[in-house]
Amino acid sequence: MPSIDFKSLSNKSAVLKNIRETVLNPEFYLAVQEVISLAKQEEQETALSLTIPCESIDPLAALEILGTPGQFQFYWEHPDEKTGIAAGECLHRLNISDEPDRFMAASAAIQQFTDRVIEYSTFRHTLAGVHFLGGFSFFEKLKASYWKDFKPADFIIPEWTLIKDGELTLITVNILAQAHSVADDLIDSIGNRIAELVTRLLETTSRNQKTNGQKRNVSAELIDIPGSLDSWQKSIREAQSLMDEGHIQKIVLSRVQQLKLSGSQQATRILNQLRHEYPSCYTFMINPGGEAAFLGSTPERLISIRSNYILTEGLAGSISRGDSATEDAILEKKLLNSDKDLEEHRLVVEMIVRKLQRFSDDVNYPAKPGIKKFSNVQHLYTPISAWTSNRYNPFSIIKYLHPTPAVGGVPTDEAISLIPRFEEYDRGWYAAPFGWINSKGRGEFVVAIRSGLLLENEALFFAGCGIVPDSDPVSEWEETNLKLIPMISAISHA
Repeated sequence: MPSIDFKSLSNKSAVLKNIRETVLNPEFYLAVQEVISLAKQEEQETALSLTIPCESIDPLAALEILGTPGQFQFYWEHPDEKTGIAAGECLHRLNISDEPDRFMAASAAIQQFTDRVIEYSTFRHTLAGVHFLGGFSFFEKLKASYWKDFKPADFIIPEWTLIKDGELTLITVNILAQAHSVADDLIDSIGNRIAELVTRLLETTSRNQKTNGQKRNVSAELIDIPGSLDSWQKSIREAQSLMDEGHIQKIVLSRVQQLKLSGSQQATRILNQLRHEYPSCYTFMINPGGEAAFLGSTPERLISIRSNYILTEGLAGSISRGDSATEDAILEKKLLNSDKDLEEHRLVVEMIVRKLQRFSDDVNYPAKPGIKKFSNVQHLYTPISAWTSNRYNPFSIIKYLHPTPAVGGVPTDEAISLIPRFEEYDRGWYAAPFGWINSKGRGEFVVAIRSGLLLENEALFFAGCGIVPDSDPVSEWEETNLKLIPMISAISHA
């Protein structure tokens, strides 16, 4: 058995004592021997994963403390649901080639890695163990240089993950093992690594003095793209001509807003603004390990997966919030009685339901939409759930749901084939599936709208809206301005 030096650590926290007891546990020693045996059997690298409960800490604070600039960082939070994930350092980036079916290629790569993982946790929990973090681009190819750090399908296994689930906080450390690895060395490595991370968290959060979190002088300047409104109106009229001819029923068009920054802006500052302003949204961020960070705060869940239970939603049709309770109620009623918005919403819900019925005979949703309210906008909203009798591959469902009519159009294939004709930029990961799945098959993906790309001295923010035959181009332009507010406001106040 190894002799790990915890003399300077063991009195600081019960968590550190728990680490020592865990790594010196004979059961953990057997798990380490198993991962080495697996590496010999497979004749390739395997992975050892250790999960322990941790003292409660805000996952975003953990990312600020533990994250390394220029290396992989990931963040995910839904404040209203009291869940959050922070992760950093790339242990392994899945090699997903440019195959015709990138969704199934991602699924296969995740399964192959899962088959080479030995997990050890001090207790049973569906969020313990290895997590695969990432997502997909909207289209199969990425063309613009500002997406150079991203891939059409991209999932990363982090070296460390901190997860908050209600009152419970977990920390996981993953390391690689070789056929020639020595058990004691692996135990030393993973024990000291998790102790080092916990110690940094404890030492930083117990300081009385201020950290380097003072606001820096970074300003943002909106860059107007010449002729963008004229181009927008022209595109909508052309799309509506195609609707009149019966080619499509709806198309979702989006645009990009460029901001010049006077200095580098930290992604975590923007995330902090977003999660406080929009606690009912999913706040997210990924930096694959380069210069760019993709981040946002989306109201739209694509899919939540727990065993054979699937949860998704239809979110389409929107209107602004009122300045008073009365005005807000008037706007809500206006939205609930808007033929244009109800038709747009109906197309979205019907398409999602038809797609889910491929996997389930038990799809449930209310007959009429309700309202989901956010700080600056309210949407028509229909929750949709399904039970499956078989354990379907989650990525086959994600593949079939993407893109939803709320970000693509109706019919889907015809609408998305027309989008590049009308949009003047590369969507990249905007409006695409983004999220996580773990070794136990639990996962959650959102539609990455209300999002942007943060570069060194520049930011690109994206917003779109559904176009139907009676859409007014100027009103739709104003709707995109409304949807750009969260990101522009967050970067301005961060």
